[in-house]
Amino acid sequence: MGFIKGALFGIAVYAAVQHITKKDILTGRSLLDDFMDKAPEYVDKVKDYASQVSNEFTDDFREPEMRI
Repeated sequence: MGFIKGALFGIAVYAAVQHITKKDILTGRSLLDDFMDKAPEYVDKVKDYASQVSNEFTDDFREPEMRI
């Protein structure tokens, strides 16, 4: 049974790689090419989101100030 699962998994990975790297007829570009071109934009968005979450996390868990 393990052999069949491994074979099916391998077939699925092969089909996914073929789909991602298949060139479009009109543009001549693949999904991977488009993703690689937009990767810096995605990285900037993730950095902004990470800093926003970090700021919210630290703001929520600051110790209350002692007032006398």
